[in-house]
Formats: sequence, C-alpha cells, structure tokens
Amino acid sequence: MTAAEKILIIGGVVTLAYGVLLGYPMTALRMRSGAPPTPRYLTVAHVGAVIQGVVLLGLVWPARMSTLPDGWNIAAAWLVVASGVFIAAKDTINWLTGVGDEFAEHARTGPLGFAGAVTITAGLGIFLVGVVAAL
Repeated sequence: MTAAEKILIIGGVVTLAYGVLLGYPMTALRMRSGAPPTPRYLTVAHVGAVIQGVVLLGLVWPARMSTLPDGWNIAAAWLVVASGVFIAAKDTINWLTGVGDEFAEHARTGPLGFAGAVTITAGLGIFLVGVVAAL
C-alpha cells in the first residue's frame, strides 16, 4: 500500500467518524419536544463530512491507478484531505455561530470555503492527470 493510499484511507475514516459524531447533536436537538428544524449548517456539516469521507475512500483507486511519481500522488492525497478539513471546519463554525446563509450574511468562514475549493480542485486535478496518463 502506498503512502497516498494510506493518507486517503486514514483521512476518509477520520472524516466519516466526524460526520457520524455530528449526528449525535442532530439527534439530541430533534428529540426535544417541539424541536425546530435541525440547523442548516449542522445538517450540511454532517452530510458533507460523510460524503467527503466516502470520496476520500473512493480516491484510493485513482491513487493506485495513477502513473505519476509518488510525490505527486502524496501531494494530491494531502490536498483532498485538507479540502475536507477546510470545508468541515467552515460548516461547523457556521453552525456553532448560528449562520443561516453564509453568502447572504457574509460569514467570516469564506477563506475556509475558498481554501477547500482550491485544494480539492488541485488534488483532483493531479489524480485526473495520473489516471489519464495510466490509460
């Protein structure tokens, strides 16, 4: 197993675990009598972390298939894991600070969202080149 694969697997499992942990406050909030709807960004953080965890685990195959040098695959793996951290942090902070709409309210978490978008684009771009080169 390569270093890139290990990074993706560990990152994926940790991200899935974070998503599962966010399900506990969701459940606690919903079990209250007359509970309001689950806060938007709690739901977004929960679902996003679960999806990102699955994406990271799924990227083990492109990492394995890539013909790029190990350093490139390791960089790509760290970039996509970092993206998940940035996005999960952004959504969690938005939930904890009561943000209803991060764009309309100009939430201060914008740099985290931007960093998440840039890192996922770069990481997936590297994997794309590696996979296309393998074909």
